[in-house]
Amino acid sequence: MKPRPAFALSLAAPLLAATLLTGCTGNAAQPSSSASAAVGVTPSLDTEAAAALVAAGVKSGSSSSKLHADITYAGAQGVQLDIQSDPATKKMKMTVVNGTSTIEARVLGSDFYLTGLPQLGKKWMKVDGTQVEGFGDMFAMSEQNLAMLAGVVELNAGPNGVFQGWIDPQKAMDKAGSTQIRDALAKVVKAAGANARIPFTSKIADGYLVGLTTEYPAEVNNAVTHMKVVMTLSDFGKPVAVAAPPAKDLVQQ
Repeated sequence: MKPRPAFALSLAAPLLAATLLTGCTGNAAQPSSSASAAVGVTPSLDTEAAAALVAAGVKSGSSSSKLHADITYAGAQGVQLDIQSDPATKKMKMTVVNGTSTIEARVLGSDFYLTGLPQLGKKWMKVDGTQVEGFGDMFAMSEQNLAMLAGVVELNAGPNGVFQGWIDPQKAMDKAGSTQIRDALAKVVKAAGANARIPFTSKIADGYLVGLTTEYPAEVNNAVTHMKVVMTLSDFGKPVAVAAPPAKDLVQQ
């Protein structure tokens, strides 16, 4: 039985979107490491710091870059994600490692290549991304990186470009610019509970957002668990080389 293209792409696009919108680096030592109801607390928002953080996110999202994310659940090792992407030329390489499983993906314009699924063996599948809902969001880097940050309600700037504060996931969801991001944030809101506040730490260097860390309750396999996402970005503006797999390595559709 041949793998279905829509099924194959569905494994990668939502994972990428969810990782980017929840990602954040640094150390989360200052606020508390778990979401809090924060009822009765008067938020303190450094507006200049908030503007700088948003500008850094836009700058990082509009440039070619490398991204590495470590996602852990309840303190256990989870998923490692590595991406090289260039939104201007529509090129991307992505590797997702989950335990002993490794999925690799490449994007060239509207062509999407995927390998690592048991059904594929060592072969690659080619998918026409224009026929799959959500494919375009894979390059909406600035929107996805800023999705959580749209809900910042408390923010303070520290030394060395480090920012720390709290996010209201409901506020972020209300400002989401796409259905895919809104749906992902709705799951965060559901798991975190009413009036939840999510702590985050971010870092800016040379005007770029280079790190973001968040910790919050998340639904995994129908159970709520504690998730931590540590994301770093680098190599801004450098060329991204992506080649299509050889024709002999492609499965026949």
